[in-house]
Amino acid sequence: MNTATTPQDDLSFLRSLAEAGRDAPLQAGPYLVAGGGWFATASLLFGLQALGVLALPATSMWAVWLVAMVGFSATLFMLMRRHSQRVANTTNAVIGAAWSAAGWGIFAFFVAVYIVAARTDSYAVLNTIAPAVLVLYGVCWKLSAEITRQRWMKGVTALTFVALLLVAASIGSRWTWIAYGAALVLSAVLPGLYLMRLARATQASVAARA
Repeated sequence: MNTATTPQDDLSFLRSLAEAGRDAPLQAGPYLVAGGGWFATASLLFGLQALGVLALPATSMWAVWLVAMVGFSATLFMLMRRHSQRVANTTNAVIGAAWSAAGWGIFAFFVAVYIVAARTDSYAVLNTIAPAVLVLYGVCWKLSAEITRQRWMKGVTALTFVALLLVAASIGSRWTWIAYGAALVLSAVLPGLYLMRLARATQASVAARA
């Protein structure tokens, strides 16, 4: 018996899972706002330093990244603890797994690139981190759009890939971190806020029907 499946079969399976819980509000919004918000703020501070708007010691900028990582980790812990008591529906389970996998991929790539930079004494490779993050964001938005069939997510997917190209074009200039910070706002913070708004509207609608 032939058990081979095609990518279309896999996508249809994921979509059927999502449709089983399509009336439940998506819970990814706060996570996107947290991740995008902390690191976009750090990136914009770096960008203002590069443009000469902020006169901060170069060593203090590492503290900015440390604060962003600690802040995001603490926020992530609180969000996961808050949502741990909720029963996960299929839509949130599939989309949450995709974004979680992207997060682990970003972390692994970050560590790997730093190892390469240290071993080759060529820190220019660190410039690949920002594009890699946006590639994974775009992939996750594409997957989310296909599963949920929400058209606005396709727009976010396209916007994320456009932002990716703009960030890539800015590398080597003083505008790199400003571009990356803006890209995180467009691809994570603003869509995350919109997801939170949709979730509140869905919850209010369910409560009104109860």
